[in-house]
Amino acid sequence: MDAVLAKLRTGVLPDDAELEHVDIKEEAGRRGSGGALLAGQAQNTAAAAQLADEVACFANTPGGGALIVGIENKTGDLLGTALDRDWLRHGIYTRVDLAPDVEEREVSGVRLLILYVASAHEPIEDTSGRIRWRVGANCVPVDRSEWWLHRHNQAGHDSMAAVTSRTVVDVSDGAIVAARRYLRDAGFEHHASEPVADLLRRLGVLHPDGHLTQAGALLFCPADRTYLSVTAIDVEGGDVLLRPPDLTGLSVLEQLSAVEDRLNSLNTEVTLQGGFAESTVRRLPPRAVREAVLNGLVHRDWLSSDPVTITWIDADSALQVISPGGFTGGITAATVLAQRYARHPALADLFRALNLVEKQGMGVDRMYREMVALGHRPPVIVEEDGPRVRTRLVGGRPVVPVMALTDRIEPAVRRRDVRVALIVDHLLRQPFATPDLIADLLQRTPQEAAEALDTATTECRVGSSPLLTRFKDVWTLSPAAIRVVESAAPAADRRARGILTYRRPDDPGMVARFWLAAHSRITSGDYATLTGLTQTGSLNHLDRLVADGVLVRGDGKGRNAHFLAAWP
Repeated sequence: MDAVLAKLRTGVLPDDAELEHVDIKEEAGRRGSGGALLAGQAQNTAAAAQLADEVACFANTPGGGALIVGIENKTGDLLGTALDRDWLRHGIYTRVDLAPDVEEREVSGVRLLILYVASAHEPIEDTSGRIRWRVGANCVPVDRSEWWLHRHNQAGHDSMAAVTSRTVVDVSDGAIVAARRYLRDAGFEHHASEPVADLLRRLGVLHPDGHLTQAGALLFCPADRTYLSVTAIDVEGGDVLLRPPDLTGLSVLEQLSAVEDRLNSLNTEVTLQGGFAESTVRRLPPRAVREAVLNGLVHRDWLSSDPVTITWIDADSALQVISPGGFTGGITAATVLAQRYARHPALADLFRALNLVEKQGMGVDRMYREMVALGHRPPVIVEEDGPRVRTRLVGGRPVVPVMALTDRIEPAVRRRDVRVALIVDHLLRQPFATPDLIADLLQRTPQEAAEALDTATTECRVGSSPLLTRFKDVWTLSPAAIRVVESAAPAADRRARGILTYRRPDDPGMVARFWLAAHSRITSGDYATLTGLTQTGSLNHLDRLVADGVLVRGDGKGRNAHFLAAWP
């Protein structure tokens, strides 16, 4: 990097200074009419989109690379950039699921940014769905098969990318039918209609010599065992409603298709009431169900002979998936939402190429988001003895007020932000949030939790009002958000589902105890803000808690009047 910058300082043009692993970029979106250079901004979506594509290209390139941002591409003039480093990193991450290391560098008094990109373990699609890598000083397309062939030749390759003796003649017709169906369902009709060999090459599982990779043979060739087992029971420990069929002889892809069809018949619809009259939804979000099953299948220990065991509990509208093998790659139950790791990258990439799973391991995020957006509790994902990983989803009739608020959040893209979804879910059930309170919920550091709260406050709105409101050192739902929830269902219905129970509470001690767990004192103003009561009503509640021995009055009077916890 220093050598490239030194060349530029001596007058060498960018085209001559660039290397296969170093690219020079002018910040996109900074030219006005006539090509005039505009003032730099801390946030520039055009630049984030441009750089996301370049980051994806370098990630696909062996050895990765670096981008220098803020230099005119042809002349080498130092234009600089005002892009906020953290904002840019996050903007790139939201587009291609990669977060490069971003370094500020000053050259001749001009601020530049240098983006360092590590090589990826799996092919990375850019914002247009292309897979590209660097050849010389340019990004050029590469197909999945060629990418994995190159990866296979490197040290530490994935065993699922290894070449087998299987060829196209060993591929099950039913597996091809299933693959075409999945691609059509995802809107890729032109890919689904390709000849078998072309389709397999596009999916990255057919080598130039005509042999399948291990991942391709596993998914497309007949299997000698059942890899996915589905049972339906009425209640926990109750009677069996449906026993698991023997799927031996079917490819893994055919087994998956059969399992999804069975779960689809079990996961029946319920009719919504209130503002969603006459509309229906499944008892569990289908996307969450698919992600739970695929997460268990993709990340299982393939050396184990045990199948992925799926149980539907009908009375609870619950799904349980048990996957052989424990967590890997440093992931734990406390980090499964925040960390990404694939036991077999080539297999995970094949499922992505089939559009069955989210890019770069985002399926757990989707599970969480889909569940809480309907008012269901977040998934339970834990490691148990065996080792094995158990995932549990519990659904049922959705909570209409939660759906009503989710549908009103703008911009619409934030409805897909799992951080926003979890913060809203927390605030529908608890009076306020702080970074420390929700850090574990988000599986992030308190600093990252604070950033998420700021995002939900400054960038999310309900109508013309913010989604959240800052009160002292805490965050609450805004009055506009609360009105949406309260108008969507009667108070009794909301309370029965645990929604806004702190508003005009039946148990005033609940709100006071929650506040005093994070603060040394509470005032009638604090209580009024959290509960929606008047100052007089709040004071009456607090006085009642004094009489009950829950609180004691502090020494202050008038505007300084406050209450303290009576417990140690």
